[in-house]
Amino acid sequence: ITEFRLTGLDVMDGSLRLMARNMPHLTKLDLSHCNHVSDQSINLLTAANSPVRETLTEICLSGCNRLTDQCLPLFKRCVKICRIDLRSCKQITLEACQRFVEDVSSINSLKCLEDKLILKNS
Repeated sequence: ITEFRLTGLDVMDGSLRLMARNMPHLTKLDLSHCNHVSDQSINLLTAANSPVRETLTEICLSGCNRLTDQCLPLFKRCVKICRIDLRSCKQITLEACQRFVEDVSSINSLKCLEDKLILKNS
């Protein structure tokens, strides 16, 4: 499985841990509007023992209101990330998104749009 969509489901950290362990080829993950997804969830997905951090290119977290600015640096662990959708994440600021893009500019050419959508520069 390379793409997995769980939009709007009650996804817990235990499920994400299992998914990360058992889907080593995952490139696209949609967790938009999953109310239980938090900074800790992102930490699990990007942890040293998670194969997802090596393969993930796109993640949609739109409307995940438990996420905060603190989750952004965790995405530095995802070496192939090209798209992070944080639109409608109320606790994530545009300023933090812009700082993240600046911080990774030496290793990954990303840009932040005004609506908190982070994309690879083309």
